[in-house]
Amino acid sequence: MTDVVDPNQFLKKWSIRFLKVGVLVSIVLAFYVIYMDAWVQTRMTGQKWETPVKVFARPLSLYQHKFLPRNELVAELKILSYRQVDNVVEPGQYSVSGQTVEVYRRGFIYVDDQLEPKKLKVTFSDDRIVSAQREQDGQWLLSSIESLDPLLISRKTNSKNEDRDIINLATVPEWMIDTLLVVEDKNFYHHHGVSPFAILRALWANLVAGRKVQGGSTLTQQLAKNLLLNDNRKTYLRKFKEAITALILDYRFSKDDILEAYFNEIYLGQNGSRAVHGFALASKFYFSKPLVELQQHEFALLIAIVKGPSYYNPTRHAERAKKRRDLVLQLMVSENVMDSAEYEKYIVKPMVIRQQKTKGRDLYPSYMQLVERELKALDVDEYSANGLLVFTGLDPVLQKNYQKLFGSSVRKLEKRYGLKDINGAVVSIDSTNASIMALVGDKNPNSFGFNRALDANRNIGSLVKPAIYLTALQSQRYNFASVLSNKALAMKNNQGDQWQPQNYDKTTSDSVLLQQGLVNSINLPTVHLGLELGLNRVISTLESLGVEQRIPQYPSILLGAVPMSPLNVAKMLQPIASYGQKLTSSAILDITDVNGFAIWSKSKDVTEVADYSTSYLLNEGLKQVTKVGTGKRLGMYYPHVQYAGKTGTTDDSRDSWFMGFDQNKLTTIWIGKDDNSPVKLTGSQGAVTIFLDLQAARKAESIVTPKPNDIDVYPVDLNTGEILSGECGDYILLPIRKAEVASKSDQIKECPSFFDFLK
Repeated sequence: MTDVVDPNQFLKKWSIRFLKVGVLVSIVLAFYVIYMDAWVQTRMTGQKWETPVKVFARPLSLYQHKFLPRNELVAELKILSYRQVDNVVEPGQYSVSGQTVEVYRRGFIYVDDQLEPKKLKVTFSDDRIVSAQREQDGQWLLSSIESLDPLLISRKTNSKNEDRDIINLATVPEWMIDTLLVVEDKNFYHHHGVSPFAILRALWANLVAGRKVQGGSTLTQQLAKNLLLNDNRKTYLRKFKEAITALILDYRFSKDDILEAYFNEIYLGQNGSRAVHGFALASKFYFSKPLVELQQHEFALLIAIVKGPSYYNPTRHAERAKKRRDLVLQLMVSENVMDSAEYEKYIVKPMVIRQQKTKGRDLYPSYMQLVERELKALDVDEYSANGLLVFTGLDPVLQKNYQKLFGSSVRKLEKRYGLKDINGAVVSIDSTNASIMALVGDKNPNSFGFNRALDANRNIGSLVKPAIYLTALQSQRYNFASVLSNKALAMKNNQGDQWQPQNYDKTTSDSVLLQQGLVNSINLPTVHLGLELGLNRVISTLESLGVEQRIPQYPSILLGAVPMSPLNVAKMLQPIASYGQKLTSSAILDITDVNGFAIWSKSKDVTEVADYSTSYLLNEGLKQVTKVGTGKRLGMYYPHVQYAGKTGTTDDSRDSWFMGFDQNKLTTIWIGKDDNSPVKLTGSQGAVTIFLDLQAARKAESIVTPKPNDIDVYPVDLNTGEILSGECGDYILLPIRKAEVASKSDQIKECPSFFDFLK
């Protein structure tokens, strides 16, 4: 007999089962919601993103009487992506009228300072600033000093290869927020994180089309997916988690908090291996200017990209991206974000992309290698998680021009002399503060490999001679009129090997004046002088100039058998260009947190390695190098500019060196081959040629230094070194300390009188 199932019992049984399952699911869901609630709060209230370490160039200072040609200020503004306009009305704009440049400077964070946007007017005359003024309450007031915002040259991003500039919602223009909501989530302020109506509408549209043509995610759901879930799988489970997270977000946080997070999180493109997140960085990436400076058609493009950064990539799919941009503009006018007149203005605007694909090392690879080494040595990693601002001494206009000119100049040398595989380096230091202004370590400006400026340790040749002559001039025994032997000599070194130095032209003579030995870079008198002074004294001078490596007491060091990198040579020569004042030389000047609070600053201590009078004497000799000596081509090409300099050539012409400086900038150049084979170029043939070509990068300011009271210029007999009573015979005018001449007043050689000629 078959059992009859009681329907009531059956329903009761299954109802209990469903109830148990329902209770269990509810408990699990409740625990999940509690867990997600805690996790969302932790994620949103803690540090949402790792802030990148930003590296900046130096801010260009503007003050009365500063040497700065007008075109160099304009070049700086162009690198900073300022826009030239007829009427300057907002930050990021400038105008040029005759010798006056009007700039609306952007605001920026600097060391212990927050500089607001400011309207400036700079007037020029004869390559100098006549006045720097600021606008205040509708009037132009004279400023003691103003600065432009510094160029961002590098960003060190986090391990996930994400990059963003974090902004506060309060700084975002209202029309931008309205545009975002009109396109992405019109009912943002009227739902609770999830919009059932939008989901149903999207489902219906997708069913009708037979494929996915519309999404139902709110802006809050997009944030949940990108910031919190980091899950791009198209599954129902992911959509469920996204909805729960969005509901929690909307419950726990204000609409403004959610909007601000969205503005900073949304993915908007790819910069190489780095993902571009947030509208602030996207604005700089696509348009090379801050978000607040975007016009309506530009921001409309960013909103268009939100839908699909790859699909609507404006550089790869320009037509597709423009079509989407125009649709956004149509929505803006239909929803009253802009009026019809604005729409007609912006709809015809071309899609101009100034995409900066290479921010940082790709732009200035050689310089950034130095910055990274200095950062590592400073050991500031403990601060970097929260972001750092690193301010360097980089002059972006100079660096850009060096990278353009250096390689082409080296290749011209190769072609002119029929040579191959020549390479080199150039380093420029600001002699007023010892900051590294520009640095190139390869003739290929985009090279990330061997950096010759930092790592090519080569014998410095005659660039050691300024240190030897400085040692001599510091003593009371020598002056420019001192007579030095120019005779051949031979001696054994510490290994017992014969060392027999020679002049470059293989000639000898009885003697030359000390000044001639320096100006014409004659080897034998320099060696005689160095031996008379003592190797230990010469080494002591080199160490005081900043040479840190151990220098062996071999006579060969007197002709530059001291291997050094171009950067270290430049550092060694800085006190000479700074008239005896040694400063700490580095690329990095200051490091602050993201708010500008100082963490580290370069030492401003000054050490006097030579008194002003001695430095003046030495540099008067180095000036003559560029007029009548081994660097005289400089004086021929630039007769109205007073440079100082020194050439250097090593054995078998393996290395070609030149250092030259003007009033504020010291530049050191090395040319050679990586395998150390002869380059067959002297310093005057190779490095001086490069120096001349690089002068196109920056107009030089003539050296102008007051003559010390204890020094005067005297006529000196070229053959005997005797002080003459007047300008007669074979003579040369030389600066000499008055006391030294006074002590030998009885030895002054009288010039022949008129009656002597009659005899």
